[in-house]
Amino acid sequence: MPSLIELLQLSRVELCDQLAQLTDAHLDIPEGLDESVVARFNLRLIRRAPAFHER
Repeated sequence: MPSLIELLQLSRVELCDQLAQLTDAHLDIPEGLDESVVARFNLRLIRRAPAFHER
């Protein structure tokens, strides 16, 4: 999984690809596990990253 800095350097197409990959992977993680919390956090970061590109 890319870091926040790496996410901010990705294009919109690359961000959408990362979002799709993580969303698919998140479905396989049982709710309540630490990995699920981390995956949700990463999904939020990826969803917010395009807003930084517009600034």
